Amino acid sequence: MSNFFRCAALLFLCLVGGAIRAQSADSLLVVDDIQFDLKEFHVDKATNELVINLFAISYSKDPREFKMNTFSTQIVDQKKQPHFFSSIQMGNVQIKFEDKQNYLHYLLEEDKPVDIQVIVKDWKKTYTPVSIKLVFESSEEEGKFLDVPILLNK
Repeated sequence: MSNFFRCAALLFLCLVGGAIRAQSADSLLVVDDIQFDLKEFHVDKATNELVINLFAISYSKDPREFKMNTFSTQIVDQKKQPHFFSSIQMGNVQIKFEDKQNYLHYLLEEDKPVDIQVIVKDWKKTYTPVSIKLVFESSEEEGKFLDVPILLNK
């Protein structure tokens, strides 16, 4: 009889574990086989810079080119006002706003997380950052760009 209870308890734990894993997978932000996650964000009071740290993981089987539209990528405050970045760094590739470069190109490898850091200079104390909108080209249709809003107040 005790073996029956052990088996029943083990079956119950497997079912509950699977349900918990399924719930967490549903809450992930995955767009075009790329998972995006917010690591953290903060305002550096000494420099008045908003610093947003994200990471991306590609689930596609081959390395894929990630082409971010930098001028469409913006930070939105509590008044729904968009703000441009001062610099965006993805892995070892950095683009500054004054470079006037429209696209950031990066080769994503499968299951290898890549850090993304977005900095906004002269962030006013009255602003509250609400989200960042990343815009990148679809892997399925050249010229089609996807908007990915990432909430900063999870």
